[in-house]
Amino acid sequence: MTPLQPRVFPDVDAPQFAMCSYSTPHNSIYEDVEQSATVGAAAVGLWEGKFVEGEDEKLLEWMASHNIATSTAVPERHSILGIPFDLPGTPKDPAQRTDLICRSVERLAKFKPAVIAVAPGTSGSAENPAGPVEALVPNLRRIADVAEANDVLIGFELLAQRRGNPVYELPMIVEVIDQVGSPNVGVMFDVFHSWPEPDLLERIHTYASYINSVQVCDARVEERSGFDRELPGRGRATAGPIIEALLDAGYRSYWEMEVFSDDGSYGNDYPDSYWKMPHVDFIRETKAEFERVYFDALGRLRAQGKLA
Repeated sequence: MTPLQPRVFPDVDAPQFAMCSYSTPHNSIYEDVEQSATVGAAAVGLWEGKFVEGEDEKLLEWMASHNIATSTAVPERHSILGIPFDLPGTPKDPAQRTDLICRSVERLAKFKPAVIAVAPGTSGSAENPAGPVEALVPNLRRIADVAEANDVLIGFELLAQRRGNPVYELPMIVEVIDQVGSPNVGVMFDVFHSWPEPDLLERIHTYASYINSVQVCDARVEERSGFDRELPGRGRATAGPIIEALLDAGYRSYWEMEVFSDDGSYGNDYPDSYWKMPHVDFIRETKAEFERVYFDALGRLRAQGKLA
């Protein structure tokens, strides 16, 4: 079943830049919105873990006053299977985790996100992936039912094999989505996780109709942890060809930046961490680098006669 598509922005010369609030660990959610507006972003990826209890309506008003939309909304606990950085008290049972995700979907729907992000889960080790993988389909189907009742879409995040995800390539995650059988579920594609996938650019074209959301960063040449990423176009410079393939395949929704750069917040204090910058400067620099890479990709497509 072909997934429903989120809001579409057909003007390729006006890419819809968004910043995931996971990427700014020292900001409040209100600062994320204000700083994103300051640099000219279209949207913010909201993480429920930053919400202040009882202030949902206040946040909605704050976003409206800054003309900021919601690209992706991420439940506070968003993976069906476990992840290495689970918050204290998070249940290990996939069904109980799904109960929490479903409640978050109901809450986050009022922010009208393009998609709500749900992850399979990771172990942190490619040799021992998260499991049981059999729990993914029935629990994702439950989440899809709640999403449909609340008129929102789910972006099922394609995470990396090297991070210990059991469904780590596009054909694998599409098979899970097909088994779920809901038009409310598509693929959340992430440059950081998928750049090593074999035949990736061809697969983006093959499975383009499933991709309903995109997160962008780049990969360091020597990756020190899962919280060690680069700005688009730096490091391995994988983002450019991938953005080009996504544009060529017809992707026209938000381009959400998710740049983790540990400053000790997740256990590794890297001296070159972007998180040590004032976050508004970090967002501004990320936007500038994304736009440079994006318009280079757009120019290549036009030179090949693939876009007007």
